[in-house]
Amino acid sequence: MVRSIRSVFSGGSRTPGALGVTVDYSDLQVPRYGIDFGEAGFLDASSYGLTLLERTTREDAKDKEWSFRTDVARDIALSGGDLELKFGGKVRLRTKRQDFIIDLFEDVDGGLTLADVLGSQTYSLADINPTPDLGAVRAFAAATPDSAFERNDLESTFVSNNESFRAEEDIYAGYVQGRYDTGSLRLIGGVRIEHTRQKTSGNRTELVEEGALVGGVPLPEDAVFITPVQFERNYTNFLPSVNLRVNLADNLVARVAGFRSLSRPGFGQVAPRFVIEENEDNEREGEFGNPDLRPYKAWNFDATLEYYFSSQSVVQGGLFYKSITDFIVTSRQLDGSFAGIDFTEAFIPINGDKAEVFGAEFSYSQAFTMLPAPFDGLLANVNYTYTNARGDVLGRRIPLPAASKHTANFVLGYEKGPVSLRAAASYRDEFLDELGDSAEQDRYVRPLFQVDATAKYRISRNFQLFFNVVNLNNASFTAFQNGPSQRRLLQFETYQRTFKFGATANF
Repeated sequence: MVRSIRSVFSGGSRTPGALGVTVDYSDLQVPRYGIDFGEAGFLDASSYGLTLLERTTREDAKDKEWSFRTDVARDIALSGGDLELKFGGKVRLRTKRQDFIIDLFEDVDGGLTLADVLGSQTYSLADINPTPDLGAVRAFAAATPDSAFERNDLESTFVSNNESFRAEEDIYAGYVQGRYDTGSLRLIGGVRIEHTRQKTSGNRTELVEEGALVGGVPLPEDAVFITPVQFERNYTNFLPSVNLRVNLADNLVARVAGFRSLSRPGFGQVAPRFVIEENEDNEREGEFGNPDLRPYKAWNFDATLEYYFSSQSVVQGGLFYKSITDFIVTSRQLDGSFAGIDFTEAFIPINGDKAEVFGAEFSYSQAFTMLPAPFDGLLANVNYTYTNARGDVLGRRIPLPAASKHTANFVLGYEKGPVSLRAAASYRDEFLDELGDSAEQDRYVRPLFQVDATAKYRISRNFQLFFNVVNLNNASFTAFQNGPSQRRLLQFETYQRTFKFGATANF
């Protein structure tokens, strides 16, 4: 079954001096262009011929997970309170496999021009016609036998092996926990031990251009070199925790906690997929997975105070601190070596050194049940978090990746009888997304403000209708670099509203 198709048409005005274009970068998000001369040739769809048809012919992806757990608890009555002792274990066995067959075709018998599959643009930010009709391209590809296409065997082999990998991750965990309760105090403490066994396999895939030196000898033609690679590792983590809750008054609760946590890197980051492209000047560009990535570990401390001023209303404030080691960031590196592979430029997920996070949070939640009907179903929730997160990596002091300094949410709702309504606005500040080889090359994502709405109506105990509107305000996504002289756009996407409606049934 064909999963996806991508087409590229090239041509247009190739004669030097036949086309003049001016680009305006004054708007960071939407650079504009204007055609000074040669517009007729530029817009002539028949002058663009098919130069690439990329077809994902097979995508075999499987992700299986088995888990087993057991818990044993014993209650002990003491003179000053109650003590619960608890211990248990858990085993999680996970396997993920990803294999692709991707065919790249560069031409077709009889040729194909953009005019043969001409469509209308869906991109609303600028005039980018002429554009192909995806449905027409898919129909043409489905009706044309593979023998009529000119397949690039070399490139097809290269891209098919780039994304393929297999990963196994087995986690064996055990814990001991004690909980002590009195009338106004609850203390929970314990330790969890986790042992991780990981096995990953993939390919070192190199596409080398004609003329590049291989073993000191110039390569007579372009070639692909594929080397299967496999990695195994084991590690054990001790994760203690202590939580204290104290009822200072009937409506005032204080909480203090300290614990050790970890977050393992995703399979996409640790899979040993080493992709290298080398030109005739022996310049090597790479994109690597990192099977030696260590899990993100942190000591966490937080304290909160909660004031319940009615049965369904609370104001809460808190402070938190995290001491982090081995946080993960994708880095752009120049002129180095990784896993025994030399490169001129490469993108690699790596572990940072240390990071610290200081922050404060505030939330307010209230159900306005004191109002007269029908307004007694109104409710509101507001929360705000300030985070100052900085870390060290590759000799640089950077903001912690994906950590916004300011985040906030506001919810206005109505809950009464069979009706449930919510309008939610969320805001997150700018954050670092990807590390470049210098501060000017770092990739950042601009702030985002988004509004969503949900409506539900319960017809019976087991049957409910729902209607959701996502991104009511058409929020956009923007990624950029800061320098050297001004911000440089890397990615800008707009999303229209998404409407979802349906029914849920529970039996």
